Amino acid sequence: MAKDFKKYDVKSANNFALGQGGTVVETGTTALTGLNVYAIQMLADTVFSTLTDAGASGDAMTGFTMLAGTIIYGEFTAITLTSGKIRAYTGTASPT
Repeated sequence: MAKDFKKYDVKSANNFALGQGGTVVETGTTALTGLNVYAIQMLADTVFSTLTDAGASGDAMTGFTMLAGTIIYGEFTAITLTSGKIRAYTGTASPT
């Protein structure tokens, strides 16, 4: 399925990129839900047990190590770590 890259107005897209919606740091295994997360930065080598990306298809991105310094982008709605540390960038969408 093709992704609609014009889903958000310019202001919203820039706010997501700049982390204007805020950030959440997670260093344990507490589930993060109810957030609109658009980027995740690995602060340490990280393994996810849950990583739900509303805009993705294909295999799950769980059960393997993502190296410290890696940044992934998407529409993440549920995040749980098996191990590691992350900084999640949140925002509020204004679809066009």
